[in-house]
Amino acid sequence: MVTYDKMSAKERQRLMDALGSLTGLQAGPNGQLPDGTHYEYDPDLKTTVEVTPSGERFPVVLVEGKLQRDCGTLVGRKGEAA
Repeated sequence: MVTYDKMSAKERQRLMDALGSLTGLQAGPNGQLPDGTHYEYDPDLKTTVEVTPSGERFPVVLVEGKLQRDCGTLVGRKGEAA
């Protein structure tokens, strides 16, 4: 990916056109996988966690562009002390 400073005038114009076409009204992803699992940031742990449908929470790390459980450590259920 080219940084803005290294873009040609034509590339900058295309970027501005693309940004200008965004209205902010489009719905984003719902954030859940088909099985109900989702990811959220845990401010207490200061990391991203995988939250299973049963409420189990696992810290995750980014490995080669994919989120993976970090050592399979069970953090706890939502609302319970870790």
